[in-house]
Amino acid sequence: MLLNTTVLAEWPLFRGSADMSGIAKEELTAPLQLDWVTEVGRSVMATPVVSDNRIFIGAEDGRFSCLDLNSGKVLWDYKAGDIIEGSACVSGGAVVFGSGDGILQSLKSSTGELNWKYETDGEILAGANLYHSKKDSADYVLIGSYDNFLHCVNLVTGKAKWKYETENYVNGAAGVYKGKIYFGGCDAKIYCLDADTGMVGASMDAENYIANSIVVSDGVAYVAHHGNRVAAFDLSAKKRLWEFGERDFPFIASPAVTNDSVYSAGKDKRLYRINRSSGEGEWEFKTGSGIESSPVVSGKLVFVGSGDGSVYAVDSKTGKEVWSYDVGDSIRSSPAISGGKLVIGCDDGKVYAFSGKNS
Repeated sequence: MLLNTTVLAEWPLFRGSADMSGIAKEELTAPLQLDWVTEVGRSVMATPVVSDNRIFIGAEDGRFSCLDLNSGKVLWDYKAGDIIEGSACVSGGAVVFGSGDGILQSLKSSTGELNWKYETDGEILAGANLYHSKKDSADYVLIGSYDNFLHCVNLVTGKAKWKYETENYVNGAAGVYKGKIYFGGCDAKIYCLDADTGMVGASMDAENYIANSIVVSDGVAYVAHHGNRVAAFDLSAKKRLWEFGERDFPFIASPAVTNDSVYSAGKDKRLYRINRSSGEGEWEFKTGSGIESSPVVSGKLVFVGSGDGSVYAVDSKTGKEVWSYDVGDSIRSSPAISGGKLVIGCDDGKVYAFSGKNS
């Protein structure tokens, strides 16, 4: 079963695409208007995923919901056994997500009916990713667990293809780039695995543990880590190319990477634009509280949520605020951009949808 290219043009994964780059295919222009607000549970930390005009999102109380993208109406609910913190993935009529009880489960995206469950030996707080194998023409779900493994599970059957053991928790979503799987873990290492076999192709010490997704392009891994820095690592030479950081606050949010820039947000209340080649800071945008929401680049704007309760649109070139909206509670969810809308969760247990001009 091939991954549907129409689905991939939407927002089927945590960062929008399998490489975890955080770049929207649609260009929204500000100001945005609030379309609807829907309560889905207690505290929404996960990032919404979108397919076929439907939103799929989990909450802290274990409720997993499907909403209509245009109206916000709840189409169905499913009760998982524990907290849902990581983002789901959606493809081929199935939506797959993990929960704090260590269970990965697949539901029919149309009805919420259970397809299968796959159990790990630790909490699953990571987002899920998808990989299509050219060798067996099958689709697989990639998921990290607190059992220290990255698991590769068949999307249709729920059976394990392989699992790779690290030295600590795997808390971030794995990225897929040119047939390889890249991820970091709480053992402070960056891994490159063969997607079909799960065999390690390379690994290197990132010097600090990584609780989010990394982005790899042209042999360089871009990492925002708990050592209070953003860094670029040459994976072939196994050396750090540059490091950026001005304050001693950790980076929990995943970076967004474009052709020339890295956009990263930290617990120091700031969103940064960093030169991808030199590692020099080009601007910083300050919010009212620490940022755990991962920024998304959409055309000339960067969108991000903040612990101060606001969603921001920032000019990608100047770092100036273009638009903001105060939802009134902390935002740890990240933006999903699809169908001319920005959708984001909030700690108040609600999902917010904004519409903007789609260039």
